[in-house]
Amino acid sequence: MVEYCEPIHASAFSYEGVGCMLIGDSGTGKSRLMAEAILHGAHLIADDQVRLCSLNNHLVASPVPHLAGVMELRGLGLIKGMIKRADAIHSYPIHLVVELDVSADTRLPDADTREYLGLKVPFLRLLPAPMTSIASLLLYLKAMQEGRILPPDWRPSA
Repeated sequence: MVEYCEPIHASAFSYEGVGCMLIGDSGTGKSRLMAEAILHGAHLIADDQVRLCSLNNHLVASPVPHLAGVMELRGLGLIKGMIKRADAIHSYPIHLVVELDVSADTRLPDADTREYLGLKVPFLRLLPAPMTSIASLLLYLKAMQEGRILPPDWRPSA
């Protein structure tokens, strides 16, 4: 049962069973990272505007109807048909929110949680694209799904 929904300026994709939402100011590279993720096997949920819903204690993202399957490639324009009928994602749980921010730590990002619609979601702040690598983000998502993320204060044992 949907409890509450609201639109947000963001982009979202799924990759190997993990939903990721990208937030940040215009021009920080959300669509660029998503385009790279798609070329690595990710599936578009929504670009530029995401409809976030609280559904059975999960944060769920879906496209706003008029932008479903549409993606902006900065400097190139809008393209449609990014969702093939077989790949259509109408809604998907969000497991990680990534904020692209020029003040992000350049070595080890602050892993944290943020609250959206009353639900806490894992959160990272990374440098804007192209300084952030989609390959690194996709590896992080896979490690997150498999429970291989070390705590920020982890140190190797002697």
